[in-house]
Amino acid sequence: MGTITAFGDSVLKGVIYEDEHYRVSDTSFQKICEEYFGITIENKAKFGSTVSRGETVFERNIDLIKESDGKYVVLEFGGNDCDFNWKEVAEDPEKEHLPMSTISSFVTTYTNIIEEIKKIGKRPVLLSLPPIDSARYFKHISNGLSGENIMKWMYGDKQYITNWHERYNIEIFKLAIANDVPVIDITSSFLEKKNYSRYLCADGIHPNEKGHKLIAEAIKQYVKNHNIEL
Repeated sequence: MGTITAFGDSVLKGVIYEDEHYRVSDTSFQKICEEYFGITIENKAKFGSTVSRGETVFERNIDLIKESDGKYVVLEFGGNDCDFNWKEVAEDPEKEHLPMSTISSFVTTYTNIIEEIKKIGKRPVLLSLPPIDSARYFKHISNGLSGENIMKWMYGDKQYITNWHERYNIEIFKLAIANDVPVIDITSSFLEKKNYSRYLCADGIHPNEKGHKLIAEAIKQYVKNHNIEL
């Protein structure tokens, strides 16, 4: 049985949002892929992780990666990197607010991780991001805060949340091209669905269990189409 090491955030971790609580799903795409491919995934993803935090976790696990019998290291970052401190936004919508990771720092740090993986003789594989539901996410982030002020900061357009999230997703595809590494497109699996929000949790950003099945199917199809041996 082969082993794949993976680093990322709560999407990769398999976190879903139900009944106003977060939990790790027993039917996450990790679990589905492990069973389908007959592999073990050493999942080092962390809830709330940005790519900078991911780099720290990666560095702590370099020996584990070197000793692994697997060829691939999966990376999934961006969902938290593009996020803002919404409490600060709500308190002062006139101020300039930076995301958790600026685009330049996101690209630089992600590139560093990719290069380090190559140096130790493993193959990095990137995952794109699932899309988000701006209306649901706005409701989620503005709970207990001034939604009016957050809307003021966004110039009255909730769609800004989706657009900004997609800005980071585009960078992931550009990173794959620039570094000559594969990227598995899980985004399209959602976008091709009518009302893809059916595959997202109530918070508008985490895939639900149906969404995890979509991600697993996208990974299966990629592996099949590229004749990859795990």
